[in-house]
Amino acid sequence: MTALDLLAAAIRAKAGVSGSMVPPAAILWTDASRDWRRLLPAARSRIPELLVLGDYHPDDRTGPAIWLRCVIDGTIKLPDVTGDGPPVVYLPGIERGQLRAGEDCPEHLRPLVELLYRGVPWHHPNGRDWSVRAFLTLRADGVPAGPGLDIAGDSETREALLRAIGEVAQTPLDELRGRRLDANTFNRIAGVEIERDILRWLGDPAASRETMEDARWDAFRDQARRVLRFDPEAGSDVEAGAKLARGKGRWRDVWSRFCEAPESFQGVAEVLRRSRPHGELVLEGRDRWPDLNDEDEMSVRTALGGLPGLSQPAACTEIARLEAEHGQRREWVWAKMGSSPLAEVLRPLARLTEATGKSVGGAAPGDIARVYAERGWQADRSAREALALASPEHEELVAAAVRHLAKPWLDESARAFQAAVRDHPLPSVRSGSVKETPSTAYKATHPTVAAAPMSPVAATEQECLLFVDGLRYELGRCLVERLREHGLTATVRSRWAAIPTVTATAKPAVTPVADRIAGDRLGADFRPVERGSGRPASAGTLREAMRERGYEIVGDDALDLGPLPGARGWRETGRIDHHGHHHEAAGFARLVEDELDRLVRRVLELIEAGWTSVRIVTDHGWLLLPGGLPVVKLPGHLTESKWARAAVLAGEAKPDAPLHPWHWNPDERFASPPGIACFSKRPEYAHGGLSVQECLIPDIRINAKSGDGGMAHVGLPRTVIRSVSWLRVRCNVMVGSPGEGATADLRLGSPSGESVASSPKAIDADGCASLILRDEDHEDAALVLVVIASDGRVLAHRMTRRGDPPA
Repeated sequence: MTALDLLAAAIRAKAGVSGSMVPPAAILWTDASRDWRRLLPAARSRIPELLVLGDYHPDDRTGPAIWLRCVIDGTIKLPDVTGDGPPVVYLPGIERGQLRAGEDCPEHLRPLVELLYRGVPWHHPNGRDWSVRAFLTLRADGVPAGPGLDIAGDSETREALLRAIGEVAQTPLDELRGRRLDANTFNRIAGVEIERDILRWLGDPAASRETMEDARWDAFRDQARRVLRFDPEAGSDVEAGAKLARGKGRWRDVWSRFCEAPESFQGVAEVLRRSRPHGELVLEGRDRWPDLNDEDEMSVRTALGGLPGLSQPAACTEIARLEAEHGQRREWVWAKMGSSPLAEVLRPLARLTEATGKSVGGAAPGDIARVYAERGWQADRSAREALALASPEHEELVAAAVRHLAKPWLDESARAFQAAVRDHPLPSVRSGSVKETPSTAYKATHPTVAAAPMSPVAATEQECLLFVDGLRYELGRCLVERLREHGLTATVRSRWAAIPTVTATAKPAVTPVADRIAGDRLGADFRPVERGSGRPASAGTLREAMRERGYEIVGDDALDLGPLPGARGWRETGRIDHHGHHHEAAGFARLVEDELDRLVRRVLELIEAGWTSVRIVTDHGWLLLPGGLPVVKLPGHLTESKWARAAVLAGEAKPDAPLHPWHWNPDERFASPPGIACFSKRPEYAHGGLSVQECLIPDIRINAKSGDGGMAHVGLPRTVIRSVSWLRVRCNVMVGSPGEGATADLRLGSPSGESVASSPKAIDADGCASLILRDEDHEDAALVLVVIASDGRVLAHRMTRRGDPPA
């Protein structure tokens, strides 16, 4: 990612904030000080819809105001300018005030005046033109995201930055972040760097020449001739491409620079595809030719396409062969550029074949749970990761391979589990919680996997229960890995879900009020009731019962307040089950990755709010099989309700399907299809039946202390903004735990925006401060209240607007 990428995204984003249902006619980019003019050659290639006010040069998309209006209105057609988004009009030396001056507007600008009303301006939130430094220092985690560079503010640095802006904007941000940038830095960037410059020339010789002034071009040619034995003016791009691929002499350094950041040198791969002479046999350095990598990808595609025609053992052998032959391509530069998607998919497919080569079975459910927790879950993880990695053009191909490899193993495991459950029923409200547990030897070698089948769920003091719908066991293991990467102490145990494994039955069993829930008759929706009142155990009923028991129901709006001493909390989050029911297998698998990241953020939010531990509970797991689970018939007249993996029988019906006791009343029985079959039409995602994937669920505990014994978050107690209220232009603030020397301020648009308070105010001993809005221009603006530490750090912030009700 470069600053030029972010600049293009920020400008284009203005097309969506015009405040009108009609798209803007143009985006106006005024630059009274002409700071950005040296960026134009690079910006033209990155922003093809860019138009520039100036002398008439249509090949450069530059012309006078009347010409610009003709292009914008479609009277004059230019390639790329009249595409999906509005044109971007760069106005060097022009202030917006000149266009608003009415009759006083200079005559040569008058054709553009109307665009103030039909278009949208791109400017700083304070209303001024974006300076180069202001944009480059925009926070990387802000909205919009900026480059986040640390740039000195002296005049020498500003002048050096403007000279080097063309190079700075195209330099990978990772090379610029994390250090103070000053005049010396920008002067070095502006100089000739032969490895970088020859790669840019290769990617686009014409644009590269245009970007360089004559003196710099001559210096570049001279250095290329001396160092690389190549003249960019006399030689062709394919000659240079061949030298780059063969990597002799200093071209080896050029190749290394390309491999460091290939995305920064667009066009080089295409040149290399044209640079290998037809028929040339490559005995070494195969990794340097993208066309050979393309051929390898095609061979993998062909092999995967033939996989469903092989027996399952032969298919596993074929995947192992492909991984041995093509796995190394994941280390090639083309994989970094996204040109080796099937080589990437081979890794999880190879793991899938290894994991499904061993059965998951046992005499009792506890035996199967131990085997699954030790190694079986890796098969489900590998299948899901292969689907998530599949590019859109390869979705069907990868889905068919995953189905062929995983289906026999899934069905065999499910049937083994169902046989074990027939002889050793899963725990229910009558059977209690004393069931099979792992042996002492097993727990000694697997300390993070210890079964607690039906132990009551309850929070300790200062602990929040985090309920996640559909967090199956393998996802729980993956989540723990991510939590540990954030320095948190996290352990996972396992427990049995209530059956049938549908939310209505299973969720009440993992709440701290499960003892208040009972089952009489198994209704069509599988839902038990609250003891005494007889109300259905819906989400609202459960939350109300938890409040009566002293639990705090935590929502997003309660995080800033934090828990009271001795509090116990309950929070619900996640859309895993929702995504499973509403997306195909590959799309769902990709969304799951985002959901795991979201869960990590939710845990961190709770810990940062002051909860000392978090316990994650869930209701059920699920089965996933691209192409659809098999179907068995269950006549509708025999059922009161029929779901994918469970059915409620009508009257005394005796269907040809296994029957199992309902968790909340074992005298009531439901029908469950054999193996991984469904009663309904071939869903790819389903739950409600009996398989180890559906019934074994994770129980995860996370402590605020990190693995090294320190706190996983900084600065406890956390600074929180407890209330914000407005009285005309006065903003009254109450803050908790601000720390000594903290101040409050009002800023425009973002926490790093311009201060719009008459002056920042110190927060007094009671945590209070009162701020005055500086002028009426900002009375309707989006503001951010910030609490600032004595060292300048932003401790807390909250969006506000004058006249908002107290918050």
